[in-house]
Amino acid sequence: MKNQEIIEVKSKMFLRIWAFVGSAGMGLACLWLFYMGITFQTKYYLLAIPAGFLFTLFCLYLFIIFFPAFTPRGNTIFRIKTGKNGEVFTDKVSVTFTDIKKIEMSRHKFSLKGIFQEDILIQTVDQKTIRIPTWNIIPNPLFFEAVERYILPHLNEEAKSNWIGQFTDIQRSAYLKEFENHPKL
Repeated sequence: MKNQEIIEVKSKMFLRIWAFVGSAGMGLACLWLFYMGITFQTKYYLLAIPAGFLFTLFCLYLFIIFFPAFTPRGNTIFRIKTGKNGEVFTDKVSVTFTDIKKIEMSRHKFSLKGIFQEDILIQTVDQKTIRIPTWNIIPNPLFFEAVERYILPHLNEEAKSNWIGQFTDIQRSAYLKEFENHPKL
């Protein structure tokens, strides 16, 4: 690995397709259910009308929050500049390794979107929280590998203990062994 190399952590096309099917596909199915109800083509029209309407709105909301994943912005989730003076950055935000206090990929309470999607949450030493959206199109092991290989060696001791404390010894040794045998980055 060269000093100051840029590593791109990219999304998985399979997960992008599932997000599209789950939001747009189910939205169309619910719209069809609503249509069946309002044209009285089913004897359950009293259930089909409100259920179709509500679930169509729900799926439309899901499609809207997943929409950036279907654009070129969803190709690369974040980039890592390696080395001692490295940083995690996207087109909008940048955090140096020395400023990271805690890094994790989890659901959050900062918005309604956090109920449905995991984001990369970086807490800095000056108590700011930086959120990098993932739209659930990056698998957790890929994120773990990026942190373990390129970020963790350059973090301060508190950040290292926060990262390692998220996992049991068995979990961590299992995924470290997997990264050695089958690297994805």
